Amino acid sequence: MYKTNSKNSPHLVDGILTGIGAFLGLSFIGLIAQSVQQMLIIAPFGATAVLLFSAPESEFSKPWNVLISYILSTIIGFLILRYSNGEWLAIGGGFGVIIMLMHVFKAIHPPAGANFLIVTQGHISLYLLWPLFIGLITLIIIGIGMHKIRKKIIIR
Repeated sequence: MYKTNSKNSPHLVDGILTGIGAFLGLSFIGLIAQSVQQMLIIAPFGATAVLLFSAPESEFSKPWNVLISYILSTIIGFLILRYSNGEWLAIGGGFGVIIMLMHVFKAIHPPAGANFLIVTQGHISLYLLWPLFIGLITLIIIGIGMHKIRKKIIIR
C-alpha cells in the first residue's frame, strides 16, 4: 500500500495512474486501428476514457452503461442513416430514442450520444463495427484493471 504524509501525493499518484490508463487504453485502440488500417480513435472514445479513468465509480463509467449505450447509439444511428435522408428531424428523433433507451436499459453513458451523431453523419461504416467494439471492450477492460490498481495503491 502507498502511504504518505503529504496530502497532495496521493492525488499526484492517482493522476499518474489515470494518465497511464488513458495512454494504454487509447494506444491499444491505435494498435487495433493500425491492424485494420483505419482510424478508430474517435472523439467519443476520448470522452469515454476520461470517465473510465478519472471517474471510475461514476454511474456513467459502469461497464454495462458504456457497452450498452454504444451498442444502442450505433444501431439506432445506422438505422437513421439507412432509412432517412439524414435531416435534422430524423437525427433529433433518433437522438431522443437513444436517450429514452439508455434510461429504459439503465445504461446512460453521455459519450455514446456523440457516437450516434458520428454514425448518422456517415463517418463510421458497418465494416468498422467489429474493430470499434473490440477497441471499446479493450478500453473497458483496461479501465476496470486500472481502477483496481488505483484502489490498491491509493489510500483514500
